[in-house]
Amino acid sequence: MNLIEVKDFLRENINEESEKYFGVTDSKLVERVTNNWFNDQNNYDGRWQKIIEKVQIVGKVLDMASGCGTFTLFGLQNGYDVWGIEPEKWKREYFKKKVIASNYPEEFLKHLVEGVGESLPFDDASFDVVTTYQTLEHVKCVSSCIQEMLRVLKPGGILYIKCPNYDCFFEPHYRILFLPKMNKKLAAKYLKIIGKPTLGLQTLQWTTEAEIINLLNTNNCIDKVEKLGFLHETKIRHNKIINKLPEFLRINILVCQIDWLYKLIYKIYKLSKIGRQENHVNLWATKVK
Repeated sequence: MNLIEVKDFLRENINEESEKYFGVTDSKLVERVTNNWFNDQNNYDGRWQKIIEKVQIVGKVLDMASGCGTFTLFGLQNGYDVWGIEPEKWKREYFKKKVIASNYPEEFLKHLVEGVGESLPFDDASFDVVTTYQTLEHVKCVSSCIQEMLRVLKPGGILYIKCPNYDCFFEPHYRILFLPKMNKKLAAKYLKIIGKPTLGLQTLQWTTEAEIINLLNTNNCIDKVEKLGFLHETKIRHNKIINKLPEFLRINILVCQIDWLYKLIYKIYKLSKIGRQENHVNLWATKVK
């Protein structure tokens, strides 16, 4: 296959999976996802930037449930020792086609491994960074996956988790109004009433920030858990505010007031998106050295 055919293969599978499991037929959404996953030249989800900012020496990286390998390929092209694990056959097949059609080094093919998060095929303390991005809600057992990710993480290493927070009124896969952690039987009836397939419901776990933090904190090997996101990146926001202000206005009280205004606007924005936009679990966990 050439690259055009590889992209068509990706688009067809995304479209088929979205419609079959979640009844989503939005062609613009499918095209946006296709473009994001196909473009491994750019850090489209921002993960690499966050990891590089957080970790002085990145070391060896694992992406749990790596999907089509966009994150993995970007890292490999930029000299990082990154590995992905992925259970879905068509996504691993796409990865192989993309590597070959792009004339990437054959060595890249070894870096996407078949497997599941509940039983990672790696030795203890193998990785400096482990990341799971918008995938933890699809595993069979969230607690087992977290235990496995911590097992393969080196002492002092970073676990970066991002996934939907189901303490909200929106289901991001079906893209519909949804009760927080809705009872599965009730959810199935609701989906049938609005003409959506229930197949996707069987693939979902109701991940929440509070429950994941609890799972991390009950593990004795965790040093600390940090929340990321707009409301928790105070230093980054302060630096941005300072850089945009004229030098004579760079006083702490003014910076704090502008930051407070940002927070207020963000809260209003989030309220306006209730039932229309997902919330996220966005966490760093540091393993005890």
